[in-house]
Amino acid sequence: MELELTDGELIARAQGGDRDAFGELVRRHRSKAFDWARGLARDPHLAEDIVQEALLRAFMHLGSLADMERFLPWLHRIVRNEALMKLRKGEHSGRERTFTGLQGEQGEQQNVNWADLDSILVYMCNKRTQAESAGDPSGRLANKEFLETIRQLLHCLTPKERAVFEAHFFGQLSPAEIAGLFRTTTDNVYQSLARARTKVREERTRLRLLEYVREKRGGEAPDSIVLPLKKGPGTGEWKRCKTSFAGAVYGLLPYLEESGAGEYSLTDVMGLTGQAFRLTVEERHVGVTGPTMYFWEPRFRDGLLNLGLASEHAGDGGLPPTPFMLNKGIACVRGSIARGMPVIAWDSFTPEFGIVYGYDDKEELLYAEDSRAKRTIPYERFGRGLSGGLFVLSITGAEPVGEWEAVRRALAMAVRHAYGELTFVGYACGLAAYRCWIDAFRRGSIDPLGNAYTAAIAAEVRGYASSFLRGLERKLDDAGVREASASASAAALQYEIVAEALGELSARFPFPKGGTPDHDAAAASGATLLERALAAEKSGIAELERLCRYIDLIVTIGEDR
Repeated sequence: MELELTDGELIARAQGGDRDAFGELVRRHRSKAFDWARGLARDPHLAEDIVQEALLRAFMHLGSLADMERFLPWLHRIVRNEALMKLRKGEHSGRERTFTGLQGEQGEQQNVNWADLDSILVYMCNKRTQAESAGDPSGRLANKEFLETIRQLLHCLTPKERAVFEAHFFGQLSPAEIAGLFRTTTDNVYQSLARARTKVREERTRLRLLEYVREKRGGEAPDSIVLPLKKGPGTGEWKRCKTSFAGAVYGLLPYLEESGAGEYSLTDVMGLTGQAFRLTVEERHVGVTGPTMYFWEPRFRDGLLNLGLASEHAGDGGLPPTPFMLNKGIACVRGSIARGMPVIAWDSFTPEFGIVYGYDDKEELLYAEDSRAKRTIPYERFGRGLSGGLFVLSITGAEPVGEWEAVRRALAMAVRHAYGELTFVGYACGLAAYRCWIDAFRRGSIDPLGNAYTAAIAAEVRGYASSFLRGLERKLDDAGVREASASASAAALQYEIVAEALGELSARFPFPKGGTPDHDAAAASGATLLERALAAEKSGIAELERLCRYIDLIVTIGEDR
């Protein structure tokens, strides 16, 4: 490489296809790019990722740079856009990443076609630091690796797809020009580019996973562990439980016998986690997504704490995972299974919760089970089920809690939910959910499948609510707290009425057939049953509030002792 060449001369050579010239540009200016990225991201690891992706974009779009003297401002804009995009997505740290760390650069937004940039997905190494690329031998090696990864990714393409991809992204040719070059139609070029983008994106994910697995091999966890399933969706109570999160928690309890949590019944799990008292519906049509559309993370965390269990999670179940989040999810799985504890996962084979109980790094497979199936999932397909989202939850240890303190917190959760908790736009929960459901029947806008599914789950969980409260009634009676026992009995009675009304609703609109909720007579009967359930639930909540005050006294007296 001729070191005396100017940036403009190097750019001209790089635009002509000289990749060594671009490598020299990278060597000269990578340090500046890292400083820009770190100033925005406030995280050296994320800054490294930003620089790698920004340099790739610069390489792909070098032909669009007309003014050679404007290379550094042009590169700075690419780094800035890449940083803002990653921070918007929270790719490095999930939902907790915000824009509060941006200083000086968070003013106007650039006019960037984010969808097009997102389609150019590549694998870049995330091991090097600023010092490693500052001109020493290891830095020069990093530059060679940077260019090599571009070639490596394209190995997943057929010769024709690769030729079209390189002509478009490296040669900066339009689809029409490529069609003329290859004597094909513009439609075929667009189809080829779409296939190539998908393959490159999947190859990027696969390669990053391979890197992750190689890094973890030789560490503290074995290459493969498959735990025996002590309970599962195909056995006992879990098979009958429509509330899949509570069922999955119940399936983990046998692995927690030392903590004492293994003694809980499914009714205990439903009550103490608050699942027995939940109701969420889609406001307009009461679609099938309603029962699971709420903010899982705080509800699951607090519910598990009531069982005396600490937990951690990866993902939010909303979108297909980025490579970073997929790595985090698999790390969560491997770490938990290495401790002898399966994990709870969303949408392994159907949009509900199941259990992952094993992994195999060499075969790159996870062993999972839910109510639909028991089979393996390739690492790269994890979190890409029917609903297209990754959510993994692991039990990390015991978090001791007193029996009545757990009950107090669970009942307080139920009351808060009834009067309305923060939820997604277009969905309603608690007492407001009943009103939306009734209105949908009266408008004639009910989705038959969603209505039947929601009714089946609601009837089941209210049955568990009444059973849980009957259990509290007996415990309070045995403890000689008559007033509290009477309050628990009154609350249980109201929830039995709710469960009966919702059970009748489910029978009239059975899942999955759905019945005919759009017919006037059927809609009127549905609304009437929900009115009955709503009235009883209001009375039940009033009794829960009264019961909470009694439990407060029990906890306070216990603390004083």
